[in-house]
Amino acid sequence: MEPLTPETDDSTAASMSYVLREEEQLAQVWSDADRAEHDRSVREGIERTGGIRQLVGGLRARSDSIWERFVTLTLERLLSEQLREFLDQIDAEILALSQQLVEADCEIDRLRSRVQERRRWLEEKIALLEPMAHRTSTQTHLNMMQARVEGLEAYLLGKKDVAPEAYDLHYKRHTTLPGDLLYIRVRLSTTQVAIAASNRSKQLSELDAELAALLPEADRYKAELTALMTRVECMSELSRYWLAYLDIARDKSD
Repeated sequence: MEPLTPETDDSTAASMSYVLREEEQLAQVWSDADRAEHDRSVREGIERTGGIRQLVGGLRARSDSIWERFVTLTLERLLSEQLREFLDQIDAEILALSQQLVEADCEIDRLRSRVQERRRWLEEKIALLEPMAHRTSTQTHLNMMQARVEGLEAYLLGKKDVAPEAYDLHYKRHTTLPGDLLYIRVRLSTTQVAIAASNRSKQLSELDAELAALLPEADRYKAELTALMTRVECMSELSRYWLAYLDIARDKSD
């Protein structure tokens, strides 16, 4: 909406209609239902993060157990000629653990995707608020209203020592009181919309930060899963090495 000037008083009524539409749009950008949906998403994110925390902790403990048995019992089982059975058991546990690690990694990706989706939703709403919040500065509107009130006051009190702008506005053009009041009302409403949109934009930015705070913990768990997967791959490689060694030893004995 173009800033109103004294020369555009004829459009004041239309401008008031525009302001009313903006007020309605402002109310629609962020409703009680939107806030409830956001709160639900945050709770869901926190709960899923907690579930991932427990899941990763359990997988870490299982990985530690398998690794400890692998590095401490392999030689013992070799000497007791039970290595193949031991490795078969380890491989079965490794396979199950690998599948669970992949599932946990997918769960983290789903959480991150959900958080990013909700953040884009907030960003879209912030983008709708920005034009209303920055259409014009509050100070500019206040200055315009002050000038209009001063000129109107001078006209009503019959003062002749007024600024040329006030003379053109209130004497030369014979501005009516209802028109001036409507003009001031438009300015006040526009300023109010701008302030409300700015405050709402800041609020949504804070809510966006609340969602973003879920990501670092998810990233830490994803990095930990990567380390666990590397350990599992290492055990798999070593197991294949030992099985190959047993096959070679058996062939030589034959």
